[in-house]
Amino acid sequence: MYKPNERDKEIFRQRIIKGAQLFDKYLLHKEFIIITIDFEIYKVTFKKKEFLHLTGLTVNVGENLFYDLCKSSKISKNNINNFQRHNKNTLMTKTTNINKLIKFIYADASTNLILKDFIMSSAPNKPFPCAIENSKENMVLAFAKTNNLGLKAKSLRKKTNNEIYTSSHLILAIFLKEENDALANSIVYIKNTCNLLECPKIDEYVSNDILNKFIELKRNAAK
Repeated sequence: MYKPNERDKEIFRQRIIKGAQLFDKYLLHKEFIIITIDFEIYKVTFKKKEFLHLTGLTVNVGENLFYDLCKSSKISKNNINNFQRHNKNTLMTKTTNINKLIKFIYADASTNLILKDFIMSSAPNKPFPCAIENSKENMVLAFAKTNNLGLKAKSLRKKTNNEIYTSSHLILAIFLKEENDALANSIVYIKNTCNLLECPKIDEYVSNDILNKFIELKRNAAK
């Protein structure tokens, strides 16, 4: 077990505060529709309750309270346990990467990869339906199933050369659906609008307003 000193605890505290505030602004209460170049569709979310697990820390408060304390900058070094299940290097990496979660969705979509049926060495019999690999930041974010057939961010880890997965896929597009909307109404990333219109069932996930814009762009390109 690793016993963090006061300096390490303060580093973790500052990082998780910033991470929670970014999480709250860009990821919480949103559903992201990710479409791969071979038209596989994934609905991914970022849950308040999972934020603690993504940091890797062991603390003395519950998941929801931990998130609220981080977001409001009220988390204390005393909330971070004196004995941690992860070693120092792992926690330094995880708490650094918690501030980079938005890069799985917003920043590096053109080079990020969807990893299908991602397996961790610590749980070889429980594959994640998918993960996103960000090679620029050397990290992987795995998603677990939710009760409503979607996926939630569950495990944040350093990228290695030993990842096991069924297949990898480039991302064609990412759309944003707000919590109270029926369909996605915002565009996060698009690689190719013409190819996107060929995606079966896309109208089940993306609003007609957006699709009509794509149709118009395709029509204008053909003139």
